[in-house]
Amino acid sequence: MRTISLQEINEKIVKNRKMADAVIRSSSHGRRKKSRTRTPGEVKALNEISIARWQKAVENKKIIRTSMRSMYYDYRE
Repeated sequence: MRTISLQEINEKIVKNRKMADAVIRSSSHGRRKKSRTRTPGEVKALNEISIARWQKAVENKKIIRTSMRSMYYDYRE
């Protein structure tokens, strides 16, 4: 069995890093992940929508408290 030192492993990693990164970048053809931060107006609108949905669910009794620290949300229409 061949023995290899940690230093040799690190040298191989440094030597092949650019090629490995290029292969990974070229193999991902999927949709690029969105990295833009939300504007304050967008955040406010999304919060209002979420609160309205929660209040509607409470009014329709879709949220049931199952214990002191847990709740059940009925997703069925």
